[in-house]
Amino acid sequence: MRRSAVRRRGVGAAGAAGALAVALLAGCSGSGSEADGDDVAAAVSAEASAAAGKGAGAGAGASALSATGLEAVALADGKVVAGGTVTAQVSDLDFPNPGTVIAKKAACTPLAAVQAGSVLGAPASVVRRMWIGPQETSEADLGADPSDKERAAAALDATTSFVSLASYGQETAAKAAMAGIGRAVRECVGGFVYTVAGEDQVKTVKAEKTGTPAGTDGADEVIAATLTVRVDGVNGPVQVVVVREGGTIGYFRATNLASQATGDAFALPAAVVRAQLTQLTQLTEID
Repeated sequence: MRRSAVRRRGVGAAGAAGALAVALLAGCSGSGSEADGDDVAAAVSAEASAAAGKGAGAGAGASALSATGLEAVALADGKVVAGGTVTAQVSDLDFPNPGTVIAKKAACTPLAAVQAGSVLGAPASVVRRMWIGPQETSEADLGADPSDKERAAAALDATTSFVSLASYGQETAAKAAMAGIGRAVRECVGGFVYTVAGEDQVKTVKAEKTGTPAGTDGADEVIAATLTVRVDGVNGPVQVVVVREGGTIGYFRATNLASQATGDAFALPAAVVRAQLTQLTQLTEID
């Protein structure tokens, strides 16, 4: 599959790692009345925008971390975690702008946005990273024959995770974003279809809330889910974790090339989530 075609479907290709990265998402529990999906999205954006414009003393939570502040807490470029490497060299095509992801069923839009690699609402600042896991098979081993490549891809166990840190300023804005995802994961268990900037249709056939990664119970909120995504006629799993610490949310989405080819389960690297959460928590304590 060509890289351009992959990206239009909300799937990234980690060229250096030879890993196909299918986009993903997560869910959590929300509360209150069940508004229409468009109302939920609008409320999240309005809440985030209002909070970002307030000072540190204007209610619950501290003022928004700046881009510099987020860079200070984000996993460092070149850092080795769980045998894989973190890189800050990412493409805008793998992280769509907020508001460009639209699901046919409005209530599923928050879930679709995270699956596509976007963030919710209007955060004051965002930083992005990619974690490229270790590979057991190199691209040179795939062979020249397309059928050989397909067979090799099915045996290739390479996980790639995309990470976005978004600072919403006040805690209420981050909570609103989490609540929007939570409602979506409850109502969209049967799947949904979405587009990114009006291009192509991405089909998610199932969304299932799962247990949170070990070692993340200290966060203010943690959400984990498995999505089953249909790509080129094959259903494959996508793993997602969303973590909130105060007014900052970490979005983690991951895919595995072998799992996309076979449909078998794989695990999002919990060590990556823990490493990022640890740095975020330390910065929060310092502030």
